[in-house]
Amino acid sequence: MLDAVRIAGRWVSQIVLDRLTARSLKDNAPCRSKLVEQFCRLTGWVNRRGKPCVSSANVAVKRLEEQGRVRLTPAQPRADRKQVRQLIDDGQPLPPLPVLPRSVQQIGHLEFQLLSDAKDPDHLLWNRLIIRQHPLKGAPLVGAQLRYLIRCEKGIIGAMGFGPAAFHLECRDSWIGWDRQAQQENRCEVIGLSRFLIRPGLRCANLASGCYGIVLSRVAKDWHQRYGVKPVLVETYVDRSTQTGVSLSAANWRRLGSSQCRGRSSPSVKVQPKTPKDVWVFELSPKARQRLQQRKSPPPIVPRSIFQGPSSPNWVEEELDGLKLGHVCLERRLAQMLTSRWQHPQRSFAASFSTAAEGKAAFRLIENPRADLTFKALLAPHHQQTARRMAAESVVVLAQDTTPLSYNTLCDTEGLGPMGDSRHPGRGLWLHSLHAYRLDRIPLGCAWAQVWARPPQSDTAQRNEQSVAEKESRRWMQAYQVAVGLARSMPQTHLVVCGDRESDIFELYDQAEVAPTNLHLLVRAQHDRLLESGKKLWAELSRQPGGGTMRVQVPRNKTHPARTATLELKWTSFEVSPPRVALKKSWKPIQLYAVMAREIDPPVGVEPIEWVLISDWKVQSLKMARRLVCWYGLRWGIECWHQVLKDVCGVETRQMKTAKALERSLVLDMIMAWRAQMLCRLGKESPNLPAELYYSQQELAVLEVYKKKDTPVAAPKQSQPLDSAKRAPAAPDASMAKSTLSLAQANMLVAMLGGFWGRKGDGHPGAESLARGLELLAALVHHCEIIGLALDRPRPPRKRPRKPG
Repeated sequence: MLDAVRIAGRWVSQIVLDRLTARSLKDNAPCRSKLVEQFCRLTGWVNRRGKPCVSSANVAVKRLEEQGRVRLTPAQPRADRKQVRQLIDDGQPLPPLPVLPRSVQQIGHLEFQLLSDAKDPDHLLWNRLIIRQHPLKGAPLVGAQLRYLIRCEKGIIGAMGFGPAAFHLECRDSWIGWDRQAQQENRCEVIGLSRFLIRPGLRCANLASGCYGIVLSRVAKDWHQRYGVKPVLVETYVDRSTQTGVSLSAANWRRLGSSQCRGRSSPSVKVQPKTPKDVWVFELSPKARQRLQQRKSPPPIVPRSIFQGPSSPNWVEEELDGLKLGHVCLERRLAQMLTSRWQHPQRSFAASFSTAAEGKAAFRLIENPRADLTFKALLAPHHQQTARRMAAESVVVLAQDTTPLSYNTLCDTEGLGPMGDSRHPGRGLWLHSLHAYRLDRIPLGCAWAQVWARPPQSDTAQRNEQSVAEKESRRWMQAYQVAVGLARSMPQTHLVVCGDRESDIFELYDQAEVAPTNLHLLVRAQHDRLLESGKKLWAELSRQPGGGTMRVQVPRNKTHPARTATLELKWTSFEVSPPRVALKKSWKPIQLYAVMAREIDPPVGVEPIEWVLISDWKVQSLKMARRLVCWYGLRWGIECWHQVLKDVCGVETRQMKTAKALERSLVLDMIMAWRAQMLCRLGKESPNLPAELYYSQQELAVLEVYKKKDTPVAAPKQSQPLDSAKRAPAAPDASMAKSTLSLAQANMLVAMLGGFWGRKGDGHPGAESLARGLELLAALVHHCEIIGLALDRPRPPRKRPRKPG
């Protein structure tokens, strides 16, 4: 048994658990609550004021008991509660309504009286006001509380109450941009406005917004004095069926979206749906989101340059290093599946395996009912290796894009969603990925990916009332937040998140304002944004004087040959206003920079290049404007990766029974497509690299033989002697001489095995030619291994026939 166990994010020593178990088995064993308190002291399970967290520790102890790790004294049965915990009304009359002036500015002395505790003389008065005049009546309040009475010279105006924030709130969490670890560490710095009452019958202009302004200026200090934590953010909810939230907007609160109708329950808990409410937040600190995103320093990423090659003879072992599937057999099986798929990239999934046993084992893995065999878990080691390759660079472009995976013929496959439109309906999945590229277009791998199926019913009619967390557009935010985590773990590397016109969303620019200094955003504009000055973005860019030109190489396509285009560059800084929709009316304008690249004198019949790029990177010179244009040109690499994924790996030809099986098989194809694209780009950009960095010794030995053309790799003749002096050429192995082939030469030879002619004008081979050659190369290596086994097998002694008689 392990000497420690991880529970609720903490490591607990088994020695501590054994000590508690021994104490609970004694004759005079203490009660369970005393043992839980001792457990808190021994494990350091305390809050910021040093008090034991008995409630959360008790939940952890119950889980440990279920696992058989500890045994405590049974809890004493509680007496049935006579009534639900709620606020108590003492039946006393309410104080009379004060007579207020017409405006809040005319009130002489507006005071917020902080109640100390339940023994405060005005505690029951606060209860009476809320129970009798607040819409929630006597609903219970949980957790830490701050309660205020709103007074003036003429009497009591109302009451306010603050409590802990919600555990799970999707629109809030997406806006803050924190990950799970930061959320667990900093959630205590977010509080909630749980009750706000202005007594019915009072009429005073701007009274509610004035109360917000006064209480928000002191609540952080009061909360810190009482609980030892200084909050930086306040949240509250507005039921739109009864309230409008106008006073919140007047007090500079920000509306983020709507709740998910779960109340205070976890997303995994099924509860009776509640009424959806608008979510509003107020930043008590000007850098509230930066503070909430902070977490303990993540473990440093050990950089490993892509030019070093794999550290082990088998690249599959290194690419899947750190795979955690719960059983070593599953991890070993996935590595074997990736090796087989790499040797046969263009075959179907079933035909990729040499024997029926391997094929059945592969299908058992992708159809396994275990819930932890997720797409994210299978791809996690590749993400980790991609981060290591990124950490070895000074600048990395992270291109993100979405592609459809069509499975129209799989009518019985479960878990697929609708695709296309009403005229061309279809079924399938959607893949959104974040790919890393060096500045010389060499791919470093997939940093993050997500697969999903669209629901049958669409709610696009309510788009303007939804937060980005409720839309499919949240994938752009999720990818950007992954980039935030990567930027914090590799401060020596500048990351540039690049997206096409679909990623032109205001929430993404809002996230860039609180991102780390080494993370930048680069988006091609789709919308002609309204500037804070009242002008439009494209018109403002067109009025700017030309800052210079640059020449770019435009690759050929199906209709036009390759050409060299001359672009005129213009740039400016601007302050963009939030969209004029109900959700973002209370948001603040954002300072950004724009670059316009327009082609000069394009050829006849060719659509000219005209890009408007938006970035948070300061553009103040022609050099920086050229850089942004070049960096955006790297985004085309992810389009090429999509083509390799579909045309070479054939992901859309899979035939599985469930979408989960399709996702699991997609992991192998994604890694294969990256490696094929990486070999092609490396052979073009760094042709003199030694081929042994990316090819095994057996593969290089076969390529050396194929290069010479005069030493056939074939079985020896039967009449040839098999003694050691005159033995036929054995199978190439690692003990042979070191190869002198460069990476470009090896790629060319592999592609020629697959039918590539390799003429002077053919250029470098592509991924499809390389995939065909890799399949034949694997067959040749296997053939040579069989020959080597046949040659090295000792021959049985020959028996002489007996003479007759």
